[in-house]
Amino acid sequence: MRAGLEVWKRRAGLLALSTLFLVGNLVFFFAYGTNTRAREQALEDRRKALEEQVSAAETEAGRLAAQRDRLAQVTSALEEFYGSRIGPRRDTLAPVIEEVHAVLRRAGIAPAQISYQTVSVRDLPLTEMQISFGFRSDYAKFKRLLSLFEGNRRWIIVREAGLARDPESPASVEVRLQLATYFAEASPARPGRARVGA
Repeated sequence: MRAGLEVWKRRAGLLALSTLFLVGNLVFFFAYGTNTRAREQALEDRRKALEEQVSAAETEAGRLAAQRDRLAQVTSALEEFYGSRIGPRRDTLAPVIEEVHAVLRRAGIAPAQISYQTVSVRDLPLTEMQISFGFRSDYAKFKRLLSLFEGNRRWIIVREAGLARDPESPASVEVRLQLATYFAEASPARPGRARVGA
């Protein structure tokens, strides 16, 4: 019996060491398991945050692409306006005046007097030419004239139109029109006035 006790005494140290090792492993296992779950949760939270950042970046990229497309359209419209629709006053004044008279002839309208006035456009390298005249005609000719100016290849716009019944002829109207066109200018032009008989 003494021999059995001696064996247990010798093995008691090993048993204590084994128990301590087992307890350490259990502590490590539970602590590591808790840490693993915490790390998994942290990684999942990070993944969600990154998904939100990617989504926000994609939305912003879409917004910037739409702005780029709008800017390209505006640039194209400006290039078309300055490059095709209008030109320098020196080069396009006579053709514009000739075009106004040609449109009036096509519509069958002959105003007694046409007034031309040029005014610099503030903050833009443009000069506006205002073209004013009045006439008496039937309403159908007036509509045809408006249609001809609206469909004209040159940049001539109807700025203002005044219409009244002609007291002398019930089937006619008295019309006062103001047209406008623009010229590209390197430097602002001074306002000027000219009157031309039709």
